Amino acid sequence: MSNIHTETFKVRTAEINPLKQMHPHAMIQLMQEASMQHTIRAGVSVWDMETIHASWVLLRMEVRFYHFPELNETIRVETYPCGMEGYFTYRDYKMYGIDGRLYAEIASQWTLMNTDERRMMRIPETFRNLIHHVDKISKPDFKIYAPIPPFSEHQTMVNYFQLDWNGHINNVHLIRMVMETLPTDFHKHYTLKKLQLQFRHEAFVDLPLTIRTSDTSGAIKQHSISTSDTQQEILLALSEWT
Repeated sequence: MSNIHTETFKVRTAEINPLKQMHPHAMIQLMQEASMQHTIRAGVSVWDMETIHASWVLLRMEVRFYHFPELNETIRVETYPCGMEGYFTYRDYKMYGIDGRLYAEIASQWTLMNTDERRMMRIPETFRNLIHHVDKISKPDFKIYAPIPPFSEHQTMVNYFQLDWNGHINNVHLIRMVMETLPTDFHKHYTLKKLQLQFRHEAFVDLPLTIRTSDTSGAIKQHSISTSDTQQEILLALSEWT
């Protein structure tokens, strides 16, 4: 079995903006769906690892957007594990148009979490057989800092429909929260080109969250999502726009 997994999707009406272009978070969601299908096929999904009480958790992600597919367009996603070091593993994603044009790519870092203790656990060496060693994207080894004043601030709360198989808020919902706090006028004049994400802690249902975005002019924004009571960081992000 090839270590490169491929899925084909068609852009749906629920995934587009007023320009009929796919939302950035929807592109990320499809790419992650492809990787979930890959883990299921390879026998290393969260449900396959119930006996060892383990689940995959995303730590870092760097996304580069080159073109946004449009309504009814057919897109192809390729994904593969591309490295493993102790507690960490790396996975790449690439989204293509039907003509082979590269639309987006992701470099990501993951770990295994013990689902009983909610702590990282060492990845079994047998998983190394799944690694694809060709055409790797650079590792997402960046560090992001929380925005400093002045910044905009929004309040929200984790709800049941935002939870995933791990019982915490899914990372795509966190990304969408960040995007939704930017002004409408900003979205009308700027296009997202790069997104760096650092996932720091879990967030569970009914947890109040505070979303902050640097209130500066220009095409680079710093973002954070933290718990409203203790200010524990859930997500740190850096977005670049043109």
